[in-house]
Amino acid sequence: MSELERLKEIIPKTIVGSVKYPKYESIPADHLLKNLETLLPVLKRTTETGSNGCLFYLYNEQMVNFLNLLKSEIPDLEIMIIVRFEEINGLLTLLHNLKFKPLVIFLDYSVVDQRDNDIVTKFSSSVGRFGKNVGIYSIEPIGTVSFYITSNPSLKIFMFPFNMLGLGLQNRSLMEMIVNSSEYLYIATNPLAEDKLKPRQAYDYITTHRIHGSVLELDSVDKVLDAIKFAKYFFETHDFLQIALEFEDHSEVCENCGIGMTRYFPPQGGSWWYCPQCEAKKELP
Repeated sequence: MSELERLKEIIPKTIVGSVKYPKYESIPADHLLKNLETLLPVLKRTTETGSNGCLFYLYNEQMVNFLNLLKSEIPDLEIMIIVRFEEINGLLTLLHNLKFKPLVIFLDYSVVDQRDNDIVTKFSSSVGRFGKNVGIYSIEPIGTVSFYITSNPSLKIFMFPFNMLGLGLQNRSLMEMIVNSSEYLYIATNPLAEDKLKPRQAYDYITTHRIHGSVLELDSVDKVLDAIKFAKYFFETHDFLQIALEFEDHSEVCENCGIGMTRYFPPQGGSWWYCPQCEAKKELP
């Protein structure tokens, strides 16, 4: 088995987390990332729904403690992190305090989009010993991905914006050509194009290209739970009939009222059908 085949076997396809806020001070006060006691049960719900990986910036010691707790609470969840080059000494201390090795440590766009192979190689060597694999996260992927494909063969995991509307891309068609003509592991961020796309529409497009998986931003929990199901099926089964039967808005009829029921995700977890008229609930197996 080649190195790339090995990576495709172990890197999750359906990932939840956040890449939107590279600096802790830019996170809104009411965001889950600043309410970590709430984030843990949310991540448990996303794993129950079908996600098998998570991704966060390694902001500070508080995030280190949270990730250590998360690994102990959900041992099978593959945890990945993004790191910034700023204040490298403090970063190394944070990495040292992790009680596990992240599956992938991504180098942030602030350094990789400079396209300086010497800096990236040194940064990768510094942080790589704390993780199992190293990848790069770019927000200028057309030039950056092309550059590292030719100049740094040790890099095989690339993460960048990729969606049907081309948001975050200088040229969607050119990025599609790069992705489809090269055998590397590509992970899409912003697959729903800032919620401008429906999950089914978004993943129908993404999975027609050589994209290995995607990251769903943890903003609206209900939207994420819905999108996880589509990501799971499109990436792993491509069973469109099963999607239509299970995830149409009204695919279960209330026995009391005879009207269509909707999907319901209670705070304690699980998945139910819910009747908006008589409020009857029916748990999904």
